[in-house]
Amino acid sequence: MTYTAAFSPEDNKIRLYASARLDAETYARVKAAGFSWAPKQGLFFATWTPQAADIAEELAGEIGDEDTSLAERAEERAERFEEYGEKRQADADQARAAVSAIADMIPMGQPILVGHHSERRARKDAERIQNGMARAVKMWETSKYWTDRAGSAIRHAKYKERPDVRARRIKGLEADERKHTRDRDRLAAELRAWNRDGLTLEQARAVANVAHLTVVRDGPSQWSAWDVLRPDGERYAACPAWTVEQVQECARRVYPTLIAWCERWLSHIAGRLAYERAMLADAGGTVSDRTGPEKGGGCRCWCSPGHGKGWSYIQKVNKVSVTVLDNWGNGGANFTRTVPFTDLKAIMSAADVAAARLEERLIEGDGGTGYYLVGHLPNGHPCVEREPQSAAAEVAEARATGRLSETADATGYFLAAADVEPQAASVEARASQPRRAARWHTRR
Repeated sequence: MTYTAAFSPEDNKIRLYASARLDAETYARVKAAGFSWAPKQGLFFATWTPQAADIAEELAGEIGDEDTSLAERAEERAERFEEYGEKRQADADQARAAVSAIADMIPMGQPILVGHHSERRARKDAERIQNGMARAVKMWETSKYWTDRAGSAIRHAKYKERPDVRARRIKGLEADERKHTRDRDRLAAELRAWNRDGLTLEQARAVANVAHLTVVRDGPSQWSAWDVLRPDGERYAACPAWTVEQVQECARRVYPTLIAWCERWLSHIAGRLAYERAMLADAGGTVSDRTGPEKGGGCRCWCSPGHGKGWSYIQKVNKVSVTVLDNWGNGGANFTRTVPFTDLKAIMSAADVAAARLEERLIEGDGGTGYYLVGHLPNGHPCVEREPQSAAAEVAEARATGRLSETADATGYFLAAADVEPQAASVEARASQPRRAARWHTRR
């Protein structure tokens, strides 16, 4: 029996390959360490943990690097899904052909002759046709399912490689690093407290009240240092009594193991952070890395006007986020939102915003929360690709062709696309034309 183990930093998975079927004892140990069996790939896989790394290294001797990338594995998976879909499509065609063979034997419009000797056979044929068509439809739906899964596998791999997704993954790893660092420092401080010379019983109880150290594990019963150091009258009947020296000896044995456990996690996370940061730098970084956000500039995010199709004015630049204005559109006042850099889709500098306004390519949105650029219309309105022209010329042309509709309060107007058929000249008729092809303008 030979084993091979490999680790992929792209998905943080350990893959264990075996040359033959595992025996029951080894299989139980591998499953207990968090491994799962992938039958189509012929391997065991598990998200990295110290337990999984230990048993993989024990069986294989060492853990190497995974040869295939995430995109290559996604392509292999998509090929398997496509094969599944082709098989289900073949099953659907076969079921439909069987139904057609039965139906072709029945004359067009021939009813079931009740009481005739052919009634029983006719009812059987009708049942076979119904069941066959149901099977064909089911196989066709299954085929479509696997075809969709094939496309999803490729899209998921590309999504994982996006710079913004990678940046958010780095933030999660940095949070994990801070957590394990706090745990390591806390355990080291508790060990120093237990290691003090001349520790009295009262001092030991004070330490045990803060440092929750389990010293006895007897089946389902677990007793902490606080339990075993309590006086006889206050201690549980089944709880043993320990001296301060016994608790100190247990602490000197347990804490180094826990601290080493945190160190292993920190070492692993440091490696993953180095990899993710290198890959992010190779991709050119996030949009905030390429164009630094600044007050007075603009950004596109999920809360921008037009459900993210427009741009938001940047009110403030924070350490790792920007502050923008938002409005639910229900008549309330504007309010601020804090959007992390990693959630920004595009950034415009203050100079670019000023230039777009000067060139009349900037259309103010409702409520002053943001704006649209020529070619980016609110709420999914279609955009006519053409050379930008001055606002005055565009308004004059739209009024002459009947594409300009005044608003009821005369504070603005709707500008329909050039390929929309002009409506009647009245304000009421023009206001009723489809808004899906119009841009709303405020009067400046």
